[in-house]
Amino acid sequence: MAAESGTACLCAIARDERAEDLREWVCYHLGLGFTHIALYDNGSREPLREVLAPLVAQGAISVIDFPLREAPQLSAYFHALRLWRGRAFWLAFLDIDEFLTPLSPPPAAGEAILPRLLRPYERFGGLVLHWMMMGSAGHEQRPPGATLCNYREALGLETHVKSIVRPECVVRPLSPHHFAYAEGLYAVNEDGFPVVGPESYPTARHLRVNHYYYKSRQDFADKIARGLATPVPGGVRSMENFLAGLRRPARLDDAVLPWLAGGAAWAARAGWPWPLSPADAPREAPSRPVRLVNHAEMRALRDVWRQLRALSGGHAPDGALLPVWRQLVRRLAGLYGQAGLAESAAAVQRFFAA
Repeated sequence: MAAESGTACLCAIARDERAEDLREWVCYHLGLGFTHIALYDNGSREPLREVLAPLVAQGAISVIDFPLREAPQLSAYFHALRLWRGRAFWLAFLDIDEFLTPLSPPPAAGEAILPRLLRPYERFGGLVLHWMMMGSAGHEQRPPGATLCNYREALGLETHVKSIVRPECVVRPLSPHHFAYAEGLYAVNEDGFPVVGPESYPTARHLRVNHYYYKSRQDFADKIARGLATPVPGGVRSMENFLAGLRRPARLDDAVLPWLAGGAAWAARAGWPWPLSPADAPREAPSRPVRLVNHAEMRALRDVWRQLRALSGGHAPDGALLPVWRQLVRRLAGLYGQAGLAESAAAVQRFFAA
């Protein structure tokens, strides 16, 4: 049986996350329009089904006990793909420190934003969205209140992606970021451009993933102690990662604040406090300057440009890819110009004109 168009389930695996963080995360995402959340409990000291008991009882959340220690994240993802095939049109995979963030205006009262934003991508195997890394805002100790109000320093859009997939189109997970699709199917970014790996050129016009990777120094120390759900080469966390985040330029970013009201309704249904509103958010701006040039984006765009040029025999692609190609080239030329690389910007524009 085919899943109803627009139905979207959210999947995550967690171990020993703070109860307040888990409740904020599930209420926020249910408020966006996810029809169900499947949480895999990887042996938490305080079982997730107890932490989230009211919404488990109401059927909004499923908790699957999953004490596996070897490759727990990808194993949980594989299980979720089989479980939700035919039951949900979309299946999103996020971590507990990642919040899906719409960038479009809020819809009319009573309409969920998520189905509307995903509808244009229903003919593809999946949609990938980019991380917006959020900084620590200088917090040494964990501040009282909510993640979404306490950490509003945006450090820049990253090349790494997270995936929202159509379960019947997926063969298996390849990493926490990307998946293998059935023959002839693939994931795309917002531009409709195919993405076959865990990274792509960054784009976020309608949707992105706010990644609260750092939080406070105290939170980051706890993150180090928990370890990685999926070990990756060079992925060992250390406090130097936190210090490197402090050195990155930042800007104030309130994109998530208009979406807090939906979470408040779900918190009320669970009987949990929800001290989240734009009025709760600190008003001071980051002390570090705004980043003028995103060098990671520039490198990613340059790599895609070179690949397309090679595939098309040295000519600009035509057909369906032409509008995406035109947009990519303009963005790359603009970034080169911002970086003071006028000669490179001119070379990109000359190639497109030819």
